[in-house]
Amino acid sequence: MTLSQISISRIAVIGAGPSGIASARALRDEGAFDTITVFERNSEVGGTWIYSKEAERAPQIPSANALVIDPPCQPALRQPPFSAIYDNLSTNIPTTIMCYRDIPFPSNCPLFPDRHQVLAYVQSVAERYDLLPMIRFNTTVVCVEPTADNKWQISATEWLDDKETSYTELYDAIVVASGHHFIPFIPDIEGLKEFSSTATVLHAQNYRCPQGYANKTVLVVGKGPSSSDLVREISTTAAKVYYCIRGEETHHTKSVFERENPPKNVERVGPLSRFSADTGIIQCQDGKEIYYVDTVFFATGYLYSFPFLPFERDNLIVDGKTVFGIYEDIFYVKNPTLAFVGLHSHVVPMPFTQVQSMVIASYWSGRIALPPTKVMQEAIADETDNPKKLALGIEKEVAAVKRMGAWIEGYQGKLEDWNSIDPVIGPLSENWIKDRHRTLELRKKCLGY
Repeated sequence: MTLSQISISRIAVIGAGPSGIASARALRDEGAFDTITVFERNSEVGGTWIYSKEAERAPQIPSANALVIDPPCQPALRQPPFSAIYDNLSTNIPTTIMCYRDIPFPSNCPLFPDRHQVLAYVQSVAERYDLLPMIRFNTTVVCVEPTADNKWQISATEWLDDKETSYTELYDAIVVASGHHFIPFIPDIEGLKEFSSTATVLHAQNYRCPQGYANKTVLVVGKGPSSSDLVREISTTAAKVYYCIRGEETHHTKSVFERENPPKNVERVGPLSRFSADTGIIQCQDGKEIYYVDTVFFATGYLYSFPFLPFERDNLIVDGKTVFGIYEDIFYVKNPTLAFVGLHSHVVPMPFTQVQSMVIASYWSGRIALPPTKVMQEAIADETDNPKKLALGIEKEVAAVKRMGAWIEGYQGKLEDWNSIDPVIGPLSENWIKDRHRTLELRKKCLGY
């Protein structure tokens, strides 16, 4: 299907976190659509930045297939899933690059804000740009299906004053901005399922504060920012913390040990090979044995899941490690009136999804074009179930933003020759890139780690 075959006037955005807010604003500012409706299952704007003292219940063990853990078209729950935000969280990205490109954080905000300040920023953007009237809060999208006449039918459930109301509506296009930090990934390690009946096995999503681990022995598995945060915090109360790091050290793992006063009760261990519920022993691949662990935390990331899309199975999702069939990681090749924002990891989310959203708005309004379907199919023909596919990193992130900006402006020449002074879609500034490269240096200077 080509865009010339349809007319887009009614658009639904799923999610009112930072990505959904970026999408709603870009679509509204395009001035080409009659209706833009944002569906949000929480009672406020903020997505993953909405903190709750209550955490999700212990995860299913293992949690390695999103289609099993979070199957399509489930009934709406009265209480949406709790986010993974923990009590003392501060960002690992400075405000100078974290913000939407044309909306700086308040001048009195610290360089590395806490969770309260980030949530306040996102909510202030929604208020300042009059996006709240577009949002239906306490409303879960249960199912999104294409119709025979090239539309999308949304089935949604709203909860208001404990009253449940379900309904369906038709839209011409859908933006999926639902995030990907809800379905925990926990690998299927030998004996782990049985071990979870004798010790507490959790995911970083379940962590809130260190007080509950006083005088306990805790094992933390992972090597990203969440794992290092958990190790640093839990080591302040626990008797012993084992830090399981697979492969090479990262700057996050190094930040635990390379500080002025590294915790003395933290021991690095290598990859795990087996859990024994009978003996309580955890074996490492190098032969080391770990005894008497009270709690195991897996800070091992999340799975992609779109339970409101019944056609996701073996199409968009195989097991949730990545997403298939998406051109430029935005448009669903089989029907580009379905678009995604915020699928990537290892990028700065707000400015990145802001430009992605403008690409979507520009295409759906008819200002820019997609390649022929055959070209898009060829671009995704060799996709594999590799979680690194959507992990960009600094150089790819900068290149992607430039590519999207040129696309929005309709530039047809060599990308290296394109430039723009537009503050949102122009190439990222030298100062932005500089701060992106020295994020760790800045964080250590400000926070001490």
